[in-house]
Amino acid sequence: MVNLTYDIIIERFLSFAGREQNIRAVIIVGSRARQDKPADKYSDLDLVIFAENPNLLLYHTKWLEQIGESHITFLENTAVGGGLERRVLFEGGLDVDFACFPISAISDMQSHYQVLSVLAKGIDVLIDKDRIIPAFKERIKADLSKKEMSEEIENMMQDFWYHAVLAAKKLCRGELLEGKSICDTYMKNLLISLIRTQAKLKNGIAYNTWHGFRFFEEWADISIVTKFKDIYAHYDKEDVWQALKLTMNLFDELSIEVCKLKNLPYPAESIQYATHLVESYNLQGRQKVNE
Repeated sequence: MVNLTYDIIIERFLSFAGREQNIRAVIIVGSRARQDKPADKYSDLDLVIFAENPNLLLYHTKWLEQIGESHITFLENTAVGGGLERRVLFEGGLDVDFACFPISAISDMQSHYQVLSVLAKGIDVLIDKDRIIPAFKERIKADLSKKEMSEEIENMMQDFWYHAVLAAKKLCRGELLEGKSICDTYMKNLLISLIRTQAKLKNGIAYNTWHGFRFFEEWADISIVTKFKDIYAHYDKEDVWQALKLTMNLFDELSIEVCKLKNLPYPAESIQYATHLVESYNLQGRQKVNE
């Protein structure tokens, strides 16, 4: 019996895809296509498939039998790009992500900064039946360098402070888990985005900040990383209030720096208003406890 490997998976998938009229192009992205932080023994295989009808691959699993025995498979949102992928755990724990997009998505991807950032790190073309990938590859870095961040930054800041107030309301009402989730998930994602923006503004647009939380400890400023020890909460009301306050403080510090670097107006009025509301809700919550 042949032990399954990623090379065998690729070989079998190529054989399957070559016969499928529906599949028009396939590329490898992620650690198995890049030079920086290349694949190790824990890495998965990330395949991006452009098809006439992606749903035939996403919502059916019979075709996986042509590649190997799958033990776990499910649908998940792609890390970037707003698409869907079928994640599969094959024998031997081999993990493959089949991200499936319509052919039209190639042009749409050029408007997504995070997608361009991932693709710019490396692409290996497995199949290109209609010669649609070469021109796409040439435009990735050019389009990446053109992206304007001003509107995105301003929206991010307003989004953060709105949710700071919302988290405070939830805590004041007694919805501890909901408030904690907003503080430690939604707001933290916005915080990471602002840290990523700050890093690129300081080090240049080509500075590699990856996506999601990947390699955060390596690309983020050490003074920022150190503060992360204190800004996450236990499942405890006082601890969540403290984490919310510290998260707001860090976001505010970064906002000042980012606004200066990008020559944007610092939203002082919005921040003061949100901070006042959070403090008032915190006070209301404490009064309820004492009643």
